[in-house]
Amino acid sequence: MELVSGESVEIDCAAIEVPADYRDPEGASIYLVLYVHRATSPAQRIGYLFINPGGPGVSPYDHVISAPLGQFTDEIVQRFDIVGLEPRGVGFSEPEFACGAPGEQLDLLNSIEGDLIDTPEEIAIAEAAANLCIESMGPAGGLLHSEYVARDMDELRKILGADQISYFGWSYGSVLGVWYATLFPQSVRAMVVDGADNPVDQAFTQEERIAQDMDEILPQEEQLTRALTACAAPECPIYNDGDPIGYYMQAAKKLHLVNSAAGNLPEAGYFGVVSALYSEGLWPKLWNGLFQLNENDDPAIMIELAAAQLVGSDPTAPSFTGHVNCLDGLTLKPEYDRATQLEDSAISNDIAKERFPLLTAIESNSHSACPFYDQFAPAPLQGPLDGGGAAILVIGNHEDPTTPFTESEELVNETLNNGYLLETAHFQHTVYPHNKCVNAHVHRALIDGIYPNERHTFCEREDWANP
Repeated sequence: MELVSGESVEIDCAAIEVPADYRDPEGASIYLVLYVHRATSPAQRIGYLFINPGGPGVSPYDHVISAPLGQFTDEIVQRFDIVGLEPRGVGFSEPEFACGAPGEQLDLLNSIEGDLIDTPEEIAIAEAAANLCIESMGPAGGLLHSEYVARDMDELRKILGADQISYFGWSYGSVLGVWYATLFPQSVRAMVVDGADNPVDQAFTQEERIAQDMDEILPQEEQLTRALTACAAPECPIYNDGDPIGYYMQAAKKLHLVNSAAGNLPEAGYFGVVSALYSEGLWPKLWNGLFQLNENDDPAIMIELAAAQLVGSDPTAPSFTGHVNCLDGLTLKPEYDRATQLEDSAISNDIAKERFPLLTAIESNSHSACPFYDQFAPAPLQGPLDGGGAAILVIGNHEDPTTPFTESEELVNETLNNGYLLETAHFQHTVYPHNKCVNAHVHRALIDGIYPNERHTFCEREDWANP
């Protein structure tokens, strides 16, 4: 391994070779990059702690390099080699993610007028937009789904010579953890996931699927309402005589300036608003950004907020997160075909416009190529995605604007066969390591392999506790 440094922290960096397609292990291969922060107390070392910070599409580099700087508690840093594997298609790992030339897929999709894709010409355009991913990345472009990332993780485990690994995943990292535990339960020593998303939603009818979509959107609308109404004093730049929501609706009309400043990316303004919902500490920046946008036509602050979502040098690039989520959906629900997706989407959009006026004011009308990924869909999963019997501690947060508490609850109660729900309330996306009670449960699970006595445990809110 090569030694690299960042922020006065030294970590190891290496690359491994894995099959591009696990159905053909002797065929083409790809290289994946990993980063390791070594346990600071080697005599107390337990083993490897694999991590995934979410996305899909977020590189674990920052989490590994900041492991001893507050990303993890000292108890974890002392006892584990913390390992971040850049998933296929992310960071320096192969393949380099692309769906055509810069802006090509976006231009194709934007050429479709109206809310529906229903004519032969429009369908052909959407199919071409989806196929750009395979044209750019080759067959590996259709193999970036969570099942294969989990299999890559186990290849790394074997290369490291470890019988078992421990795992911590934030947000989408919970999905990846469930996949890994399902496929390789005997390789899991301990597992914790925070801000969980339930990858197996029990929705079989259209009515259930639409209701589920609304349940997932609702926390973001509620959090945006909290963020705006927290501007409750005249000193707040968008106070607006006690009507900050009215001010927001006016400023939202100028979000096209943010889109233009981000290279004509239709979702930049939306990202600028919702990124501020990840943490209560960002709300004042959102107020100032909306004020500067509305009063001075200045999108700079909103662009800064959106930057967290605009990963990579090309803001018009297709969404890696959307790409993986589409592939995962086809893997888990192959019956959720093109026609069903398009019909559900149209109905959901109409209902959302009525129920969520704050989000509707900032959302773009861009089409998605996702329903047309059926042209290169990965093989469906055989059997249930249930964690394989491995014990998994799930941190569920009532105030999470991105992954609702109901997702954590459903994950434990309906999907996992050995899950433990740790319930709390905390005004940001994910909780660890900012709550001492939560940290104590995490330590017991990861360090001692001890899970709560009850399947459902509660921690009081302790915002910004020092780890």
